[in-house]
Amino acid sequence: MIQAFGLTSTSRKARPPAVDDVSFEARAGRITVLLGATGAGKTTALRLMLALCPGRGITYFRGRPLYRIAHPAREVGVLLGDVPGHPARSVRGHLRMLCAASGVPGRRADEVLEAVGLVSFREERLGTLSRGMDRRLGLACALLPDPHTLVLDDPTRGLSPGEAQWLHGMLRAHADQGGTVLTTTGDPREAARIADRVVTLDAGRLVADQPAGEFARTRL
Repeated sequence: MIQAFGLTSTSRKARPPAVDDVSFEARAGRITVLLGATGAGKTTALRLMLALCPGRGITYFRGRPLYRIAHPAREVGVLLGDVPGHPARSVRGHLRMLCAASGVPGRRADEVLEAVGLVSFREERLGTLSRGMDRRLGLACALLPDPHTLVLDDPTRGLSPGEAQWLHGMLRAHADQGGTVLTTTGDPREAARIADRVVTLDAGRLVADQPAGEFARTRL
């Protein structure tokens, strides 16, 4: 479970903050979608939750702030943007490097490659991956330490409908196994299709926090 309280980004040059006093919950066993148009504050909210940008507020992951978690990657799997890594490194080599860095057995790399359908691409170089393959690798990186919580920023951006449907199925499977899933999108129809709860942002403020059925009836 994620509990975010009073997320407020540091404003610059007298501009209003990109995120202003946003609070919400994302429950275990559910997919929670943070919805908003470009500039609504979705990415900034995630970065505040993960202590990746300056601001105020506090976020608890199963009752603990991130800095109190001994091995954060084992609690929270994160996908923000493209997968960082040397373009000449192989997919499998990249995952095995992350295993070593996070203290995860090397065999886990092959397990997540199979889970995300990248076994046949394990020797491909990062610099040659398509957008869809990069998203699969990003999800593999997030899943590598077997975290309870997934935090994903617009993971279906640039994907084909079939690739997006596959990713939605992976997120649903994680939630069905008791995990917490928080993801963002700018597409209200995608939010209605995949979410159990929709948290809507506009101009950095929370404007609605609804079960998916209510969202579909009242806001879609």
